[in-house]
Amino acid sequence: MSGPRLWAVLFLSVSAIFNASPVKADDPCGRWAGTWCSNTNGHHGRIHARVRQIDNSTYRMRFTGTFMGVVPFTYSVRMSVTGQSADGRTTLSGQSRLPLFGVFCCNAEVGACDFVASYTSSKDQGTFTMQRR
Repeated sequence: MSGPRLWAVLFLSVSAIFNASPVKADDPCGRWAGTWCSNTNGHHGRIHARVRQIDNSTYRMRFTGTFMGVVPFTYSVRMSVTGQSADGRTTLSGQSRLPLFGVFCCNAEVGACDFVASYTSSKDQGTFTMQRR
């Protein structure tokens, strides 16, 4: 490749890099990883989340993780945007019925790089703290 074609390829490559949109602080979509901790009994473990947008104000959160270091779990929660803080963080809220736990309620605050949530159910309450992967 030489001459005008080479310059066109270089120009388009550089343009793509500078025009790529970074993750916005108010966009929770993507993959997250971190830890969860029960305030009820002190249990804790790793947790991952994959967040996908359903519509303008609703997201599907798919959580996977481990309990007691080896017991895997996975569940989904639909969460709706409930507001936005002054620093651009998105607040979300949702609930889902989980076997053995009943109704699981979750409230989250999501920034560009961090995801902090509290959860409650009839048998447990605690927190998730995750970072964008």
